[in-house]
Amino acid sequence: MDIPVAPPEAYENYFVQELAPIGGSLVGSFFVGVIPLILLLLLLGAFRMPAHFAAISGLIVCIFIAIFAWHMPAKQAFLAIANGLVFANWPIMWIVFNAMNVYNTAVHSGIFDIFRRWMLTNAPPDRRVFLVLIAFSFCAILEGVAGFGTPGAICSALLVSLGFKPLDALTFVLLFDTTPVAFGALGIPVTTLARLTNIEASAISAMLGRQLPLFSLFLPLYALFFYCGFRAGVIECWPLALVAGVSFAVVQGIFANFVGPELPDLLSGLVSLFAIVIFVQFWKPPYREEFRAFLVANPATGGSAQQQDNKSSVIVNSAGNNSVRSSISDNGSRQQQENGESQPKTQTAFVENVAEPHRDPNVDPDEETGELSKPPTTAELVKPTLYETIIAWSPWIIIVVLVVIWTFAGVSKYGEQMVQIPNLHGRVWLTLYDKPYDAIWDFQPLATGTCILVSAILFDIIVLLYGGKPIIFWYAFRDTCKQLVYADITVSAIMAFAYLYNYSGIVYTVGLTLAQVGRAFPFLSAWIGWVGCFLTGSDTSANSLFGNLQVVAARQIGLSTVLMAATNTSGAVTSKMISPQTLTTGVSTIGMRGKEGHVLRRTILHSIFFACLIGAMACIQQYLIPGIIPPWGDNEAAA
Repeated sequence: MDIPVAPPEAYENYFVQELAPIGGSLVGSFFVGVIPLILLLLLLGAFRMPAHFAAISGLIVCIFIAIFAWHMPAKQAFLAIANGLVFANWPIMWIVFNAMNVYNTAVHSGIFDIFRRWMLTNAPPDRRVFLVLIAFSFCAILEGVAGFGTPGAICSALLVSLGFKPLDALTFVLLFDTTPVAFGALGIPVTTLARLTNIEASAISAMLGRQLPLFSLFLPLYALFFYCGFRAGVIECWPLALVAGVSFAVVQGIFANFVGPELPDLLSGLVSLFAIVIFVQFWKPPYREEFRAFLVANPATGGSAQQQDNKSSVIVNSAGNNSVRSSISDNGSRQQQENGESQPKTQTAFVENVAEPHRDPNVDPDEETGELSKPPTTAELVKPTLYETIIAWSPWIIIVVLVVIWTFAGVSKYGEQMVQIPNLHGRVWLTLYDKPYDAIWDFQPLATGTCILVSAILFDIIVLLYGGKPIIFWYAFRDTCKQLVYADITVSAIMAFAYLYNYSGIVYTVGLTLAQVGRAFPFLSAWIGWVGCFLTGSDTSANSLFGNLQVVAARQIGLSTVLMAATNTSGAVTSKMISPQTLTTGVSTIGMRGKEGHVLRRTILHSIFFACLIGAMACIQQYLIPGIIPPWGDNEAAA
């Protein structure tokens, strides 16, 4: 094939990207260009190196290849890296940090425990219901706020506290946490992809809104079938799956198509959660002893449904003891009451291993599942009052309302600065497109992360009014920093890698080579995203690595750039469940550290199946129903 070349005059004023720098061979250049990606795969998958070390190693190798093989000037190479670093930390990690800080404040103040108790007392004690309620709906809410692996860890631990085997809990949370990933962290994967490909974020969001809701619709029934079997999962629970799937898919599709990428997860999760809670007040699955839910003690505190610093209530009925309800408050406003007094509505549950406050959370009693063996003791949870319910839901309500106002009022545009990266902006020649390459950092001091910070401040005021101590905020800040230090290093290194990969021209060589598959590319497109998320553990990072590659290949073949960019994102979500980083984060919270292989064996076939479906869907949309592709965006896409 004819390889595009730059005009002679471009060499005078620009660094010219070479498409076949290795001996003039496109295929030879392709194999050199993918060395950093293969290295990432080996370090993460084969050698199980921590993600931040693997990302830094891949970046270092990419630097050498960009400078010595693609002949990029060292100064411009490091400026491209700097451009990626600033974008990684503002806006990406700025959003994640503030969202995680809200969650940690809720945990340390005890408000998250009340929220947990609200869920447990508003649904029947059946693990099939909690599987959908928590792993599907609530996980989507958390994914919409923070993303980046946090929701899976939180929801897995929550399910384990309800009597799920740790292996089952993590497996099905990862299975459910697929369709929300594309819009995670208030749409960061989509906005990042839009920034790198110069396609409108609204177009990518709309395309995703015409792919992922189809999976959201059937995902609850699919997971229930594999968790419970055909009779207990499908025949007995199809109404639950229908309510959850329809409510989630409809809201996700509407907001992705008509609003943007920021809110589909938050609102679809909230609507689905409340739809399930309301539905199970009138319908319950047939009782099965094997799916009875019970509470498992928190190994860190020894409590079951209460913590000594939290506002929570539980009745524990153990042999030889009278039932006593303790209502514990930081400000001492409530006192102990004997069981004979008037009490709020209670619900029977079970508490496992109440007296194990010092159990090492990394000890796994069962070699494969981590299941604890001690029998449960009966407990009754006290249903939160209306006041407590409002307090428990306050952080999520504040975030949703404020983000809606922030988005529609265009607050993020105030004070916006378009910062041109010196010696990089307009100094790189895009040989494939025959034009200069822009290098602009869109700095928005009032970006979505700042909106979350304002939400956090409002929530802090509620915590103080509710009796929380100011020291709580320090504890939350400390935990957030500890939790995100390595995540920040990883995201920064991956974004630096991605920007260098783009500005050096390596991505255009790889994309031009892959474009030779022709009409089969839409199916391959899903697998490119699949590989990206497997390598990085993040849909955002997968879009950073391969989003522009997809656009380059699509332009060469004559396919829709919007569809291929969106398919990269959709394909990426299907490998989130098998990514080494995701597995490592998940097992560390449920007492199965070092057992990633057990989870991988449970999820790998689902991941492959979903990726094939996404690829097939992309082919159908491109060739059979092209009218489903948003008409805007394609003509805007550039390098």
